[in-house]
Amino acid sequence: MLYRYRYYINNFLQLFYKQRFAGWGRKKTGRLALWCHAKFGGSVRLYEDGFIRSLGLGVDGSPAFSVVVDDIGIYYDATMPSRLENILNSYDFAVDGELLTTAREAIMLIRKYNVSKYNSAPEVDDKFCQKYNLAIDNDSYEILNQVQDSDSFIKNNILIIAQTAGDSSLEYGLANHYSTDDMLGAAILENPLAKIYLKIHPDVLTGKKQSDIDIANIPENITIISENVNPVSLLKYFDKVYTKTSGMGFEALLLGCECVCFGMPYYAGWGITDDRVKCDRRVRKLSIEEVFAAAYILYSKYYNPYKKRQSNIIDTITEIVKRR
Repeated sequence: MLYRYRYYINNFLQLFYKQRFAGWGRKKTGRLALWCHAKFGGSVRLYEDGFIRSLGLGVDGSPAFSVVVDDIGIYYDATMPSRLENILNSYDFAVDGELLTTAREAIMLIRKYNVSKYNSAPEVDDKFCQKYNLAIDNDSYEILNQVQDSDSFIKNNILIIAQTAGDSSLEYGLANHYSTDDMLGAAILENPLAKIYLKIHPDVLTGKKQSDIDIANIPENITIISENVNPVSLLKYFDKVYTKTSGMGFEALLLGCECVCFGMPYYAGWGITDDRVKCDRRVRKLSIEEVFAAAYILYSKYYNPYKKRQSNIIDTITEIVKRR
């Protein structure tokens, strides 16, 4: 029971001690830590799951491989600066060749082994492709299996990424300017000859959360992907995605897809996405590799929960691939 309330207890004790306040993101503990920091000074640390988190879902108790730590804000809150945003605005990537080399290697491994935030969902297979009419033809599908590279294919498939109702990244990611229905309508209007698919969030499929879109009112010409599947393996069949703030949008960029953002996730505003919302604080034009290096390497901390030791992104990907 005390473990559940450890951040409340810590923040209360810090009022009389070193005033080092801590909590999780924009959850109650994080909001309390920020309030204490603003009221009493001292320092603040906000935590959130990393971008390559675990084998299974966190809600199922799967141990985490990564976490982000932020002493300013948190990466999905675009209403204020964060440590990640400051890194993206100011870090001199040009002089850090080793960092970008590591980033390129990690991206290659993610593409090759379909590594995502969670890694227990089944990968796209022939049966899945037939069900959703995703394979271009049998020869193309065989090539896709061999090279694991979406850039080799001409596709006209559009993916709309639905999220969960009440998602903190929607609340704080400047996503209130548009509804998901607006995003759906834009995808239809802007891609009249494309096949359009809607991916439902896995927590909605398991019944744990509600979707941010009314599935019952989806137009008949939209194909709903109604089963949990590895997102990176799925994205290899698409050339464009629409999202509000989903992290899957950045995974799409890693696969060579276009990404249209109807909110302001951490990877938007840097010149690599089609942004329908603006953030004046984001002033640089960056490459996908640079945004990846900032978020997945500089901003993230890695730990191997099975070997009980600190880790790095390459070892983390290798360990996840070995264990799943």
